Amino acid sequence: MSQNKNKRKAKKKRNKTKKRKGLYIIFTIIIVYFFSRTPSLLLASPQSTYAAEYGKIENNMEVKGYVVRDEKVFKSIGEGDVKYFVSEGEKVAKGEKLAEVYLDDLDEKSRKDLKSINLRLENIKEKQNDTNVFQRDIEKIESQIENLIKSIQKDIKNKKYDRIKIKKEELEDLLNKQSVIVGEKSFSGKNVNQLEEQKNELEYKINSSVQTIYSDSPGFIAMGSDGFEDLLNYNTLHEINSDMLKMLENAELDIPSKNINEGSPVIRIIENYRWGLIVKLDTKEVKNIEIGDTVKIRPVNQNNELKAKVKNVIKEGNEIIILFNVNEFIDNIYNIRTLNVEIIRSRHEGVMINNSSIIEKDEVKGVYTLDISGIAEFKPIKIKASNSEYSIIHYGSFTAKSKDDPEKKENIKTVNLYDEVVMHGHKVKEGEKAK
Repeated sequence: MSQNKNKRKAKKKRNKTKKRKGLYIIFTIIIVYFFSRTPSLLLASPQSTYAAEYGKIENNMEVKGYVVRDEKVFKSIGEGDVKYFVSEGEKVAKGEKLAEVYLDDLDEKSRKDLKSINLRLENIKEKQNDTNVFQRDIEKIESQIENLIKSIQKDIKNKKYDRIKIKKEELEDLLNKQSVIVGEKSFSGKNVNQLEEQKNELEYKINSSVQTIYSDSPGFIAMGSDGFEDLLNYNTLHEINSDMLKMLENAELDIPSKNINEGSPVIRIIENYRWGLIVKLDTKEVKNIEIGDTVKIRPVNQNNELKAKVKNVIKEGNEIIILFNVNEFIDNIYNIRTLNVEIIRSRHEGVMINNSSIIEKDEVKGVYTLDISGIAEFKPIKIKASNSEYSIIHYGSFTAKSKDDPEKKENIKTVNLYDEVVMHGHKVKEGEKAK
């Protein structure tokens, strides 16, 4: 009985051992199959990659420039207060009133007093023309004067001189009464004379104490002055030199206040949108630049590019002064004297790649890109331009000399936009899984 029990235990043990061996064999087969179908993960060498994107490389030169404008500054002829009739940036016509400077502390009260006096004079003269005022008294006095004159004339004719003196006194009395009613001695008459005198005094004061400024050409309004408007204008640019440019280093705009002194800038008018830029360079930095050439410039820290035409070139030993004409408006150009710009000497656009990606295989420059499975593939490239970090290359395809026949050209497929490019090309091999 015990013998049969031992036999059953031994059989169970053999069955468990067989089952474990079977599971191990199946697991081993799966592992072998997996490694036979894909490159070994142990052999893979993960690499950092990036997408090939469109970009540009520029060859720029940053310089300090000095702004030139067609402008005129109107200055005060004395000390006083200024009143403006236009605003900065406003476009004005020739002959337009720009400002008034009230000299010798003349304020707005004098102008208001003059206006009030003119209104009172008009009112009084209207009343003087009203014939119904004291009409009976006027007619009676005029009749008496007329009769008395006739009587005096008759006495003179009859040589009754003793009566003439008395009648003359009566005539003077009548004339005086007439003057009191409607003449200079009347209430209105006295007021008219006084007001006319006050009017003349105020008009003289105002005309001699107000400086009125009119535009002598159409243009745009600007406030303030840095004192270099006469030096940096288009009429005197042929005289510019390095010493003059040194004076501009500390140019600062002086904005006028309401109270100004004699000779202070009141207002400035700029004739048009045109402005210029003067730059000074070393002759080694720029070559073959001539009058009439057009280059692109860009104010530093701004995105807008401007077309600048070379108006003049002045050589001074190893230095060169260039004047550019610019017809495109930029913010605050009317109030700045110095402007840092980048002169764009050249620009190349295309697919941008890191220089670390570029390798040379069989004397052909190229990069490794990864396919959908992460396998490295070598692709030839043709470089347009490079800097210390990046290169711009042709994308899609490019033409090159045929290897079989150097006299012929062939179309070569290259990197496309958004291809996955290996960052460090020298760390990868063709056909290797790199990701």
